[in-house]
Amino acid sequence: MDNNRQWITARQGSRIFILEIFSAAALFLPQTALRGNEHSAVLSVAAVWILAGVYVLTASKIAKGIPMDRVLGEYRWAAVIYYLRFLINAAFFYGYIISMAETYMLRQKQSLMVGLPLLILAYSMNRKGLLGRARVMEGIFWFVLLPVILVLALGGTDLAWSEIAVTSFRWTEFLRGSFLLLALLHPIELVWFYRGNIKEGGVKITSFLAVGALFLGIFAVVLGSLGRKLTLLDQNPVMSMAQGAAIPGGVMARLDIFLIAFWIVGVFCVFSGYLFYGNEGLCQALGRKGKITGEILSYGGLFLGTNLLLKYWDIIWNHFFLFLYGNLAAGLLFPVIL
Repeated sequence: MDNNRQWITARQGSRIFILEIFSAAALFLPQTALRGNEHSAVLSVAAVWILAGVYVLTASKIAKGIPMDRVLGEYRWAAVIYYLRFLINAAFFYGYIISMAETYMLRQKQSLMVGLPLLILAYSMNRKGLLGRARVMEGIFWFVLLPVILVLALGGTDLAWSEIAVTSFRWTEFLRGSFLLLALLHPIELVWFYRGNIKEGGVKITSFLAVGALFLGIFAVVLGSLGRKLTLLDQNPVMSMAQGAAIPGGVMARLDIFLIAFWIVGVFCVFSGYLFYGNEGLCQALGRKGKITGEILSYGGLFLGTNLLLKYWDIIWNHFFLFLYGNLAAGLLFPVIL
């Protein structure tokens, strides 16, 4: 990463943090919380954000002034492992974006027609370095969040609070639910890659409060609208909730299409981030040739493997929780060890 492109402001760092964490986790949050802790899931949602805050504060204390890509320059084996892990994670979110587009927006299967622009946009944004990514994400920040806030406001007008309330409490369920949600927040490990490049301060406390409020809002509105049983059975309960939200007076009956489009942009930030940080780490470890090789393998490999990825998408989706647990173990322990 070129030094002239490294430094970002605290506001840019906070917006990167919100977009990468919220976009990656919010779509899966309600059903994941219920799967681990059906009777007091709202407590797990609140608790996991406290744990996430502790994690980020720890990263800030350790990584202050020390970008992760510089650390990977000292340990080539670690850079290769991070590259492969992040490529797998990028492939998951790449497949998820295409799956969402084909399910909700396209009448025919057009995987390559969706995948190629995604990869071109990701490469165009990432080649400008961390500052280039920060500026793009700063520009689209409200473009992504405002539709979410609008849908939550409209969907939260008439909720069944009995579905949200704590009906019983067991420590085993609470801990299992909190652990599972912490695994869902695995993109939080990306904070190691930009925290050392923030000019002043760290991730703002308001960013934690904002994401915590959004998570609780998503959870409450989905459960209050659909109920616990339907939330557990539905593969995309957030989208089902959005389909039932409408502007009063019938001005716009379908808000879910807009939410899907904007959420695709948010998930794109996560997908492109994994490609960016993985390739930058490889560049520090192996030099410019390593980065070029990594970019060819990642961007080109994803494009060539698009149809194969979508062919086995149902199998991948059925093993979603193994994906979460693997990322949790690696994301929590590996940076601390390094």
